[in-house]
Amino acid sequence: MTAPGATPDPPLTSISGEPLDPSVDLVRVAARGLLAGIVAGIGAAALVLASVRFLLRGAAPSDVPETGAAFYVLVIGTLAAMAIGGTVAWRGLAPVASPFRRGVLSMIAAFATFVGALLATPIHYFLGAPGLLALAGVSLLAAFALSRRG
Repeated sequence: MTAPGATPDPPLTSISGEPLDPSVDLVRVAARGLLAGIVAGIGAAALVLASVRFLLRGAAPSDVPETGAAFYVLVIGTLAAMAIGGTVAWRGLAPVASPFRRGVLSMIAAFATFVGALLATPIHYFLGAPGLLALAGVSLLAAFALSRRG
């Protein structure tokens, strides 16, 4: 607050010189954006794993790796799930002015998607394909709830 006739206060900036809006809690934005990206990616990865199980439903056990459609769905689908996690995080981090910070947190969400998708292994082991579909549903609903601003 400045007195009449005095020079106005300079705008509020971060340590790196980016303008700050004091009404926006950037820690909350970062946490919600990061978590939304991670759970969206986990949900997409669970759908990929369920579709791979569907493709392999009648296959006999084998020591030779499957290199048909299931392999490509698994590899490309996992990369796509990571991209979905990163993209959801990027969009959720829109109030962050720095593209560098948004990018770093989005990359963390993308790689955490892969790590978090490892949770699907025990879920599939104990609950089967319905467990994977439940994980996908819960994760995607959580991502939707976290990505809503408010």
